[in-house]
Amino acid sequence: MSKKHTGWPFQEGFINDGTHETHVFTDYRWNDGSVSRRQFVDPESYDVSLAIVRPFSLKLPDGEDQ
Repeated sequence: MSKKHTGWPFQEGFINDGTHETHVFTDYRWNDGSVSRRQFVDPESYDVSLAIVRPFSLKLPDGEDQ
């Protein structure tokens, strides 16, 4: 039996044009050590160097409870 291939998001990229913010990509780290990027906006339509990269966590910050 082979190991299941799973991935977790670890950072997201946003473009802020002054009036609104657009989510342009999410980066995933896979259990085999590889990294991939899911694009939500065509990368040819914006300057990647202008993207604001934020860490992403599936865990709630300490002290927060639903």
